[in-house]
Amino acid sequence: MTNIQEAWQSVLSQLQIDLPRASFETWVRDTEVMSLERNVLTISARNAYAKDWLESRLTSTAQELLIGVLNQSVSIQFVVQDSADEELESDDDEEEAEQDVAIEAVQWLDYDKIVQPHKQVVVKGYLRRLGMEIGPKAIWLYIGFHQAAWRVHAKGRESGMALHSHDVMRFSGLSFGAFWRLLRHKGIQSELGGLVQRVDPAHERKYHRGRDGRPHRIPIRYRVCMTPRLTRADATAIYSRIRVLLDRGTPILNALQELLAAEDVMELLTPGESANPNIPFDTVMDMARLETGGVLDHQVDHLAQELHRRIINSLGDIHITHYFISETIKSFNLTPAQAWLVTVARDMAYLNSRTGERREVVTFKEGYREMAALIGSKRYKTVQTWLNPHWSKEQRGGDLTRFLIEVESPESNTYPDLRVENMSRSFRVLLDEPLDANGRNKAGANGTNRVDADGSNSRTQMEGLLDANGSNMVVANGTALNSFKHPLNTDKKNTSTTQHALKAEWAVPQYWELETLLGQNDVHPKVQRELLEVQASVHAFVSWVLYVASPQSGNLSDPLGYAISRLREHSLREARGVFRQFADLPPAELLMLIDSIPQSAYAMPVQVDHPLASAWKKAMGANNHTLPAVRQILFGQGTSE
Repeated sequence: MTNIQEAWQSVLSQLQIDLPRASFETWVRDTEVMSLERNVLTISARNAYAKDWLESRLTSTAQELLIGVLNQSVSIQFVVQDSADEELESDDDEEEAEQDVAIEAVQWLDYDKIVQPHKQVVVKGYLRRLGMEIGPKAIWLYIGFHQAAWRVHAKGRESGMALHSHDVMRFSGLSFGAFWRLLRHKGIQSELGGLVQRVDPAHERKYHRGRDGRPHRIPIRYRVCMTPRLTRADATAIYSRIRVLLDRGTPILNALQELLAAEDVMELLTPGESANPNIPFDTVMDMARLETGGVLDHQVDHLAQELHRRIINSLGDIHITHYFISETIKSFNLTPAQAWLVTVARDMAYLNSRTGERREVVTFKEGYREMAALIGSKRYKTVQTWLNPHWSKEQRGGDLTRFLIEVESPESNTYPDLRVENMSRSFRVLLDEPLDANGRNKAGANGTNRVDADGSNSRTQMEGLLDANGSNMVVANGTALNSFKHPLNTDKKNTSTTQHALKAEWAVPQYWELETLLGQNDVHPKVQRELLEVQASVHAFVSWVLYVASPQSGNLSDPLGYAISRLREHSLREARGVFRQFADLPPAELLMLIDSIPQSAYAMPVQVDHPLASAWKKAMGANNHTLPAVRQILFGQGTSE
């Protein structure tokens, strides 16, 4: 325990240097080591507020520092100081400890129900600088791989855990086709150097024999750097400063100490005299290895890591909601560049994340040119086109004016239309996620209209309103909109063959939710808890239900039971082939396909206009008597006839 106490004191000493004084003294200083069991270090916090603050902001940083000090894999959990005593007291009453606790969340805002702002992807703010070099497409790929790797790391397995490609794609903000096209693109692969690296050769395919006796492809291995590399310009600037000190006869250890002593680390990144610009350094550790002949002692390696960490942490963290990545980008047809510009603008707008102060206006000192540079582009007119409402015919991708509204800049005395290229521009940033179909009107807690991004309240634009329970949206003519998933790929006509689907759409959920599906099918509470605790995939559940209903499943006859058994075996593995595509459809579209297949051989099929209609008929057959059971499982309803 003594070694652990000393290690934690070493971590606290480093955190005292890195954190603002007020934050350290308020939240971190009074932490104490409780125990180390099975490579899990338990740290006590002074109260519940401190525990929440430490968990959300310091877990990964403290773990990295502790691993460096102990030279072993250690994870950290924070508890309240009194929690240990409470656990000891509860152990005396075994019967009390076995009782379940039923908790029901009430009085939530509709916005919080749908967006779930607490579910966030957190990446280093340094990606703002890195994005200017490698571009937004590579950045979004890195975010997807980074989040997938973090999930592996969080389970205590740093390598060897196979994930489905959907787990990476989910947080990349890219469509299926764009994800694989960019991942195989030679230019993108080059930009991802030092961030994401494919370990297996591209031309090599390895297989192993599965339990079914058939060959199965072995997962392709990727190596993901959890801490991003330096930009080439920043690496050159740092190495130039190191070389200047070394040329004066300063030892490498003292040179790193001198750079670490800089009050503002960003000053070290200003371009200086170039030294060996052709050497592609990824980290400060690479520079130290070069100067020491490839051998680093512990002290030099520690200082090099500290300098690299200070540079990467200099711009704080970027918080991106899961909803923005999985829903907003698709719903508003944002290109990777547009999505990254919105993300960067939101990050720049939050001037004080520690106190929660919100600043919704951000100023780009160099106008369109600065905005273009932030997305790695030299074409400032592209950004100008996105944000000029009069150039709608020239726009590509989504309407960016739903997220960024230009306001009068206090630093400019000219009219906005006369300010071009690098003149200063200010924008009001929509910090919350838009919930309705056109992105302008957000429903409040009571279903009333909220202000637009520019602060106005335009009821003439009220094309969609959210019901009080967040389940339905209706446009002015009374038809329903499915806006929490991507929009329909085709314009569905309200004909005699589709009227029954439209009438039933009011009961269709906007998105799949595993807890709801398990509850409406009376799955045993113990099984429900088991699946929810491991965060089983709701899309995997839907895909297996559909698979059992297809002729391809053979003699399987229990869609619900089989789907649950497969989830308990592997919480994220989906059915293969087109069933995965069917499960990814919005519930309303899937219901339309289910109702298009008749139950008996003599009934007439319903013609539907959908891109997957042909694949659906081929997979499910010309008639299918199992689909009513599927309808009951997924929608809580029997046949629509």
